[in-house]
Amino acid sequence: MTDQDDDRRSEPQAQEATGLRDVIERTLLVGLGAAALTKDRAQKVVDEFVRRGQLSAEDGRDMVESLASRSRDEARSVLKSADSSVQTVFRELGIASRREIEDIDFRLRQIEHRLTLLERDSDSSSIQ
Repeated sequence: MTDQDDDRRSEPQAQEATGLRDVIERTLLVGLGAAALTKDRAQKVVDEFVRRGQLSAEDGRDMVESLASRSRDEARSVLKSADSSVQTVFRELGIASRREIEDIDFRLRQIEHRLTLLERDSDSSSIQ
């Protein structure tokens, strides 16, 4: 089996992972957009209560801020969950993470450096 065969086999996996990531990102953006829309609607409702005198301006601000805070917390939770799911899918597909690739690259550079030093020592030993 050649390197080209390995590349051809990994292409569909990479495309599948990219497609899955796009779907997750779109879903999250829609959710976050809905959260922003909800805050806008909540602000309008609160403003109406304040205008009618049924709620103080301070209580209204607190209520909207509380909703926004909960929405941000929920968005963070969803992002963490999605990230965990994506990482699981990547592992199942055999796709290395960026950190794993960086670790391998670092180790390879160390080996290359050691080999260069050994070759240099070997060359200087054979000259003498």
